[in-house]
Parts: sequence; structure tokens; C-alpha cells
Amino acid sequence: MSTPNSPRRIFAVLGQVTTIEVPCRDCGALVARPAQLPGRPEGWRDAVRCRVHAAAAGVDAASARAASARDRDRQTWFDTVRAFDAVAGYEHASVDEIDSTKTAAACRRLIDTHTAADPHGGHRGGIALIGPTGIGKTRAMFSVVNALAPGRRALVGSEDTVLAVDVPPWELTAAITARITGVEVLGIDDVGVSLRRPDERMLAWKALADAVARAPHPVTVVVTTNLQGWTALTGWVGAQAASRLSGWMPLASPGWTDRRTGRTHEQWRNDLLAAQRPEERNR
Repeated sequence: MSTPNSPRRIFAVLGQVTTIEVPCRDCGALVARPAQLPGRPEGWRDAVRCRVHAAAAGVDAASARAASARDRDRQTWFDTVRAFDAVAGYEHASVDEIDSTKTAAACRRLIDTHTAADPHGGHRGGIALIGPTGIGKTRAMFSVVNALAPGRRALVGSEDTVLAVDVPPWELTAAITARITGVEVLGIDDVGVSLRRPDERMLAWKALADAVARAPHPVTVVVTTNLQGWTALTGWVGAQAASRLSGWMPLASPGWTDRRTGRTHEQWRNDLLAAQRPEERNR
């Protein structure tokens, strides 16, 4: 059983950690290390030691193993995000990039609340990122999930991937429950495009919401959608799922500028600004 401070396995729909073998600086024995961990200093290979020589050099073996496990967790997560979209650079997404200061603040609160939550408690949190195509909803989703995923069990994917589109209807509830059980950080991209029949789709969302509600540990759910508001989302996920999810997931938008074209969605911008307090409108 994992202790609160021990690294825990990350699992996801996509991606596996890539490792390479690096020679021990003292004896040349090959030691497995993550291949391309962002942020690792240059020349790190020259400092690698096998377990025997690490112990002889006075390196605390338990700390070294924990650090290695954390590195593997981080690399696993980066590989997973790259598999989601290899060219998007989502593995580097940060809350600091979100255009809307109001949404960025909400995402930071979400991250801080989950981080501070009792690991054996029933905290539920989340955010539904809405708005037109191209404004950075998926990147904003990954900015939250990236901050929480390493060291926690995370699941991220498209709506149909997470909702088991390949499973027949009579196995759907069991499959969704099995897939969500144990997940602490859940990211679902592009809600509103599932290929499931409406009754099957709503059954899947109900199973997902039920599994999240029953979890004996904190769970944070982040979704992106072009559906504009809980009225439209309720029509999509069903009233039972929406009644639960809406209690955990406020609506927010990362901005109003299409990041691909630079075009401003003027009506969306005006609607967002009209809903903000006067002191927020010039930010």
C-alpha cells in the first residue's frame, strides 16, 4: 500500500515511459533511467551510479529510489501527453499561459485545494472549460492536469476514449466503473462529440459521475467542451450526471482569442466581460 509520501503509479489511456540504459560512473554497470525528462540538467549521465556504488558513496538508497520513481512518473506523464497530441506541446502547458486571469485564478485554487486535501477524504473538485474552438481549452485542461498528475493516478483522453466507446452497452457501467476506480485526476477533452447513441452516452456519464462520487480519495475532474453552459451540457450528459458534476465543476473560459488565427471572438468576449466585475474587465 502506498504511503502519503510514496510515489504512486500513474496510469492513463495513452503512453508508456521511455527508458535508456546509462553506465554507472564508478563501475560501468548499466542503470535504467527515463530517456528525455524535461528540465534535467545537462551532464546528468555523468552522475549516475548503480545501487551498490550509490550506497558506497553515502547516497541514501531510499531517497535515491524515490527520486528515480518520481522521475519515471514525470516521464510517463510527459509521454502520455505527447501521445495525446505529439505536436501540441501540452506536456509543458501551464496555468500562467491562460489568458483570462479569472479562469487562471480558478485553476490555481483547484490545484491548491486538491493538493491540500486529505488523501483519504472525499474532496471533489473540477472545472468545465467552455468556449469557441481554438481559444486554448485543451491546453488549459492540461495545465491543471499536468500540475496534479505526477504522483497521482491520472486518466486523460477524449470523451469517447474515457467513456469506453468500444464497449457494448450491456457492459458499459461495469467498464466505466473499472476504468474510473482509483483515478484521482480526470481530464476529458471535447465533451459533446461522442459517437454513442444518446441513451448509451447518458448511461456512460451517469456511471462516470457515480464512480467519481463514490471514490474514497480526492478527485479532480477537468473537461473541455464547445457546449455553452449547463443547460446544453445537461442535455448531453443527462440530468443525473449533470446534477452531480455541476456541483463540482464551475464553468469557465480560458479566453476569447483563437490561438491559431489570432481572431477575437467578439461576441464571446463581450459576454464574458459583461459577466465579470468592473475591476476585472481591463485585465
